[in-house]
Amino acid sequence: MAAKNVLGIIFSNAYDEVIPEITAFRTMGSVPFASRYRLIDFQLSYMVNAGIPRVGILTNSNYRSLMDHIGNGKAWDLARKREGLTILPPFNHPDTGVFKGKLDALYGSIGYISDSGKDYVLVTDCNIVSDIDYDSLMNYHLETKAEITLAYSEGLATGIKNGMEYELSDDGRITAMKYIDSCSDNMKTSLKTMVINRTLLERLLHEANSKRITDFETLFADNTSNLRIYGYRHDGYVKIIENIKTYYEANLDLLNPEVRNALFTPEKPIYTKTSDKVPAKYGIAAKAVNSLIADGCKVYGEVENCILFRGVTVSKGAKIKNSIIMQDTFIGENAAVEYVITDKDVNIGAGKKLCGAENYPIYIGKGINI
Repeated sequence: MAAKNVLGIIFSNAYDEVIPEITAFRTMGSVPFASRYRLIDFQLSYMVNAGIPRVGILTNSNYRSLMDHIGNGKAWDLARKREGLTILPPFNHPDTGVFKGKLDALYGSIGYISDSGKDYVLVTDCNIVSDIDYDSLMNYHLETKAEITLAYSEGLATGIKNGMEYELSDDGRITAMKYIDSCSDNMKTSLKTMVINRTLLERLLHEANSKRITDFETLFADNTSNLRIYGYRHDGYVKIIENIKTYYEANLDLLNPEVRNALFTPEKPIYTKTSDKVPAKYGIAAKAVNSLIADGCKVYGEVENCILFRGVTVSKGAKIKNSIIMQDTFIGENAAVEYVITDKDVNIGAGKKLCGAENYPIYIGKGINI
């Protein structure tokens, strides 16, 4: 598929409610991830790497952090005179107001979609971390002559709201959809990513608005016999962030070289906002084992199986294990931290001990002093 004929749409606020602790002051798209990135970096980078020249980011609330991170899109080569990046805040349409669902959001931006002049629209969320290939997805859409192509993965357990399972015919056409209430090895689970013909999307948005339908799942489930809806199988790495535990797991998965090599490849790099901080500094007694440590960190104690974001300080004698420590957090001397997620600008005093569990990591909110 000629990617120049594709419009990218990213939902930045979808599923904010599944990790309310972290999204209290930011969107799902701007949630910190992997020591120096935000979740939206992956979707933006995949679109840019596929050659999509125009991307719209739909927002609903708490998007100041997102705007600060995205800026004019320069980090993703989307700061352009023509096309490029557009942030789409809630549009006060008489029929929608601040949107209640994805279809409301798209309907409020239907003018932007129509004005793009593209023949196809690629729509995705930010709460799924995967190494999905948008080139292959778009080519599959053309090869099958589909009107809608929905990405899915097999055997993926999820309890997320509006999770869907697909039933496919031998040629890959989706014949039925149903909400997930159990999990099996051959279950075909939605990845909330699709390619759809633009004119069809516009028609469906008008239909959904007239019938007060707010989610794709209901709309598509009612039209499997009327539309050519195909499923695209993704066999690579997938992690759906649906609660604080899965967010923790998705970060710690990056300590596995196989996962890192799947998500970060020289051919398709992940771009992000640069900070121009100095390299990480290690003291004489410092010890770092199996950890991702970003630039600007100062490590004088011990760090094991951790994700440290930019500007973190681990003081002398402190021991940090199995934890995610976000930007500019300070950990005092002889402190002990294990199975903990700290947000930005947290201060953990000298000698303090914090310990969660692998299945229940402790979360420390932004700016809190302990």
